[in-house]
Amino acid sequence: MKGQVFILISIFVLLFLFSIRISTESVDVGPESIFYEDFSNLKNELVNTVDVSLINQASLQGNLDSFITFSKDFYERKGYVEDVNYSVSTSGDVTTVYLNVSLNSSDSYLMQSIIINRTMSVFV
Repeated sequence: MKGQVFILISIFVLLFLFSIRISTESVDVGPESIFYEDFSNLKNELVNTVDVSLINQASLQGNLDSFITFSKDFYERKGYVEDVNYSVSTSGDVTTVYLNVSLNSSDSYLMQSIIINRTMSVFV
């Protein structure tokens, strides 16, 4: 009887230790996923800058230039090289922004072209 109790107690202790190990393991986030997340954030903020500038009837090119300067400094401190080129065209109440966005690190590179079309109606 003593042997069976000892075996059962040792199984429970092992299961307990195994469950503690599983619950305390950390999830490793790879550098590729962080790089992709940074690239997605950059694209989203560029689109937000366009939207906010148009809604507030502010200088679209001035706001884009300011944000690009800020983001280049920010990503440079993280070891990335950012390149954003854009052109803006307006036809009537439709504003179109063409963006070429790239982000480069020592081992990763992402690039995407984005076209943003916004129609702004003026209510009097």
